Amino acid sequence: MANLYMIAEKLLLHVLIVLIPLLVVSFFVNDRKGRKSKTILVALLAIAAILCMVFTFEEQGLYWDLRYVLLMLAFLYGGARAGWVVCGVILLTRTYIGGEHLFIGYVVVLALSTIFYLYTSQYQQIKQKWKRVRFAINLVFWPAIVQLTLLIVYLELIGDLYYQFGHVIFYTIVFMLTLIVAVGFSTLLLEQMLERKQMQEEMERAVKMHAISELAASIAHEVRNPLTVVKGFLQLMKKDEKGENKEFFSIALCEMNRAEEIISDYLNFAKPQFKNVQVMEVNQVLKEIINILTPYALKENVELTIVGSNKTSVRSDQNQFKQVLINLIKNAIEATPKNGKVNVKLEDDKSVVKITITDTGKGMSNEQLANIGTLFYSTKDKGTGLGTMVSFRIIEEMGGTIRYESKVNIGTKVTIVLPVELSLLCATDILHNE
Repeated sequence: MANLYMIAEKLLLHVLIVLIPLLVVSFFVNDRKGRKSKTILVALLAIAAILCMVFTFEEQGLYWDLRYVLLMLAFLYGGARAGWVVCGVILLTRTYIGGEHLFIGYVVVLALSTIFYLYTSQYQQIKQKWKRVRFAINLVFWPAIVQLTLLIVYLELIGDLYYQFGHVIFYTIVFMLTLIVAVGFSTLLLEQMLERKQMQEEMERAVKMHAISELAASIAHEVRNPLTVVKGFLQLMKKDEKGENKEFFSIALCEMNRAEEIISDYLNFAKPQFKNVQVMEVNQVLKEIINILTPYALKENVELTIVGSNKTSVRSDQNQFKQVLINLIKNAIEATPKNGKVNVKLEDDKSVVKITITDTGKGMSNEQLANIGTLFYSTKDKGTGLGTMVSFRIIEEMGGTIRYESKVNIGTKVTIVLPVELSLLCATDILHNE
């Protein structure tokens, strides 16, 4: 019985060893740049894994500690490279400690590392905090299953399983409860760190956007006035010109119009102008835009399709909403090679409407995705990035969100989520009932 209480005491000590690196990173390191913070976290996890193995509890021929919790955290929050680094540290430490069943220790570490590695990408795709915590707790049961299996096999081989069955059950319960406590607190701490980092990034982005919008508005107003004067004189001069220079006036006016469009984008980015706010059917607007852009898609040899015919309505300025959809669908067509496909899908669940634009283009890397929606960034050679930024601002003013997902050489998916105009839906239901 003394051994049973001793293992519980040791495992609780290991819970503290697991939490210390996370607390250190949370309070003292989290204000550093992302890469440095991750490197320090991985180093501390590796050191904690060594401490767990040094202060391990050996009983029934097995080592009872929480090294595998640290291994799992390294994979889930540090990535594959970080996970394999901690795996290497555990293998080296196990080699240094030595003892019996060394080969079995190697096999267990490598097997669990492989399992954690296979689940890493699935874990990182989960967005909700509590779902991530539950996923991590479910995943950490693998070490408990392995430990229990090894213990049963060992006791069966020495012929002591029948007499030690009660101890096996107790050991397993204590070990599993300790794993749940350690993983639960660890993932909550790490999720809190991620949330705090995201909030800081959002605050920095909001400050930058405010400064840029003020600057854009002031510059655009100052430039537009002389540009309008110059454009007017060019138009008058073009009427009087009948020689070879008339073509040059046309080119100059064309560039003036382009400059005006850029200035309008700046002004729209600074403060989207919702002059004619009305309730409109999203499906009808989408059909109009598809009709406008279909000739352009055919010219680029890209198949443009629309799915969904729900009569869902939103409240906004129709021209601004059309500008967003034209920008995004046109970008999808331009990013898609010949014989590719662009699909526009409309969905709703009575509270929000979701528009998904999917292409089979060249896709974007994680670094490119992180820069989408920032000023002067564009994946196009002659792009300014203003169109995408204006689209973000308009959708934000409508109370919605835009989310980009992309994989290199596979394609990009843009999802627009907007609140549904519920009042119109209610009125429509009443009319149908009558």
